[in-house]
Amino acid sequence: MMKKTLTLLAVSALLTGLLFEQSIAQSHASSHEYGSEHSITILAEDYAFQAPDNIPSGWTTIQYENQGNEPHFLVLAKIPDGHTFDEYATNIVSPFNDVWYALRDDGISQGEAMERLGATLPGWFWTVDFMGGTGVISPGHTSDVTMNLEPGTYVLECYVKTEDGEMHNMEGMLRELTVTEAPTEATAPEADIHITLSNFEMDVQGSLSPGSRTVSVHVKENPEVGFGHNVHVARLDSNTDVDELVKWMNFFDVEGLKTPNPSTFVGGMHLLPVGHTGYFTLDLEPGHYLFVSEYTGHMGVMQEVTVE
Repeated sequence: MMKKTLTLLAVSALLTGLLFEQSIAQSHASSHEYGSEHSITILAEDYAFQAPDNIPSGWTTIQYENQGNEPHFLVLAKIPDGHTFDEYATNIVSPFNDVWYALRDDGISQGEAMERLGATLPGWFWTVDFMGGTGVISPGHTSDVTMNLEPGTYVLECYVKTEDGEMHNMEGMLRELTVTEAPTEATAPEADIHITLSNFEMDVQGSLSPGSRTVSVHVKENPEVGFGHNVHVARLDSNTDVDELVKWMNFFDVEGLKTPNPSTFVGGMHLLPVGHTGYFTLDLEPGHYLFVSEYTGHMGVMQEVTVE
């Protein structure tokens, strides 16, 4: 009996140790803090986010890995006080999906789609703060983005579309994230390339040379009507049709943001409030790239660059 008791105690201790080590490993996989940087990892799958439930406020770097077979991005929406994640899913995501079906199946115009959204979306939607996130990321690629996140309830979302025309957020890529009051000690990174977004221009300045580069994105102004500016970076090859690529970036186009992606996407910064700055990293190889805004690229908010 004594031997059995000692054996059970030994097994119990071993399992406890293994579970503790696993817990520590998982914690390190989702949240790291070293020096002036606080980093979390978010994995994109077809169709889900693997992400922590709670993170501190302040400057946070998100290491975003696309482990799926389709293009994905990440946008962080801060829900206004007094509203919930479930309200966002029901009162915002669903109306967008209904309008998308009307575009795709009923043939309404983009103007009609905007009118329907304006009539359907609750008034508090226009107080949602989109606080950044990644640009479109091709399968198998990774992107780092850094934003200054205020405490509150956030939505993690991807609304790229499947080959069949179903929005990823309706397929499962919609998740709640809590940003706590406790701040990190992290600071903003130093940038090599600086992008300023305004109506209707994208100004790109800095070191466009091969290597790992940190890009700052500052939103000087957003359009008074519709949605804001953002940045998606596509690597161009000899077969890329830039006009078709810009058209593909428009969510309200019937073929817009629909799998497969027309080019290799390697980074970017999603929607930010006016006056805010976010950062993303790029591994630049020699070649041609297009920096383009999703909703306003067709209005001229884009720039083609060459890395010698």
